[in-house]
Amino acid sequence: MRAMIAAFHDAGIAVNMDVVYNHTSGTGLGSLYDMTIPYYYYRLDSEGNYSNGSGCGNETDSSAPMFRQYMIESLKHWMLDYHINGFRFDLMAIHEEDVMKEVYDELYKIDPNVMVYGEPWDGGGTKANPATTAAVKSDTNPMGAGAFDDDFRNAIKGGEFGGFQHGHVQGTYKDSAIVAGLQGSNCTRNKTGNSALSIHYVECHDNYTLFDKLAMSYLNKTTFAGDLFAEIGADGLKAVKAQNKLAAAYVFLAQGTPFMNGGQEFLRTKQGDENSYSSNDTINAIDLTFATKYADVVATYKGLIALRKDYSAFRYAKSAEATTLEEGVTKYDVTADDGNFTVLFNATDKSASVSEVKGK
Repeated sequence: MRAMIAAFHDAGIAVNMDVVYNHTSGTGLGSLYDMTIPYYYYRLDSEGNYSNGSGCGNETDSSAPMFRQYMIESLKHWMLDYHINGFRFDLMAIHEEDVMKEVYDELYKIDPNVMVYGEPWDGGGTKANPATTAAVKSDTNPMGAGAFDDDFRNAIKGGEFGGFQHGHVQGTYKDSAIVAGLQGSNCTRNKTGNSALSIHYVECHDNYTLFDKLAMSYLNKTTFAGDLFAEIGADGLKAVKAQNKLAAAYVFLAQGTPFMNGGQEFLRTKQGDENSYSSNDTINAIDLTFATKYADVVATYKGLIALRKDYSAFRYAKSAEATTLEEGVTKYDVTADDGNFTVLFNATDKSASVSEVKGK
C-alpha cells in the first residue's frame, strides 16, 4: 500500500482514504473495544442497550476521551506512516462537532493541505450532541471539515430517500436549491461562509449511478434490473447524455469542491442495482470500453475540469451570484482576478432570453 501511494504521489495524485469510525462490526466478545473496557467506547440508550445511530447495530462514542484519542492517533498514523493526504468520514454526524474540529486541527499540523470531509448525516438517529450535520470551520486554521451537499445533489438529479424523485435536469425544476448550490456557502450543509467546504456531487459509491438514475427517470420507473441502454433506446440515450453533461456542469462550475465517482464521466451502469455493496463484479465492475463508446460525455467532463483549473473564478471567486431568470433557467455571475464570467444554465427544452452578460 505504501508503494501504491508513493506511485500516485509520483504522478502528482493525492490520496484520500474512506474511514469508518462510527460503528464496529460487532459488540461484546466481537469487539476489541468491549473486550478492553465493556461499553465505554459506545453510546448506550436509556435502557443500557447499544444505541444504533449507524444503522449497523451500534454507534461509537467520540465524546469518550480515549475513543477520541484513538481516532486522532490512528489518523495521524495513516498520514505519518503511509502519507495519506486526506480522509472521508463515513456517517460523520455520529461524531460531535468539536471532535471534527479537533481532528482537522491536529491533522493540519502535519499537513496544511490535508483534506477532511464527510457525510453530514447518520444511519438511524444518533445520540451525538451536537452531531456534525454540516461543514465545521476550524477555530484556528483557514479551513475545516467539509460536508457533502445532498441538497444540491437531490436538486440536480432528484432524491432517492423518501421516494424516487426527478430533479432539475429531468424537468422537475428546483431553482432555489440550484441557486444555493452554485453559490456554495450558507446552504443547509455549509453555514461556515467558506464555499470550499461544500462537497458537490451527483454520484458516489452508494445508491444508483448517475446514468442509472437518469435512465430510470426517463423510463418513469422507480426500480429496474437489466440493460438500461437497451431499454431507453437511441432517443433515451441522447436525452440522458444531455442530462448527465448538464449535471456535471452544475457540479464543476459551482463554488465549492467538486466530487465525482469513477465511471460517471462515461455513463457507468450497475444495471439498476442501487445498493450493490454485496453484488458481484458483473454489477460493480467499471467497463473502461465505455470511455471510448461515450467519448462525447468524457470530452465534456474534460472540458469542464479544464475550465475550472484555468480560471480561479470557478474555484475561489471574489463574488458569486446566481439568479433564476425563469423556471429552469439560471444566470450565474462569477468574478475573480483572472476574469469575470456569466454562465447560463438552461435545463428546459426551450430557448431563453438574457438581457445582460457581465463577463466572457
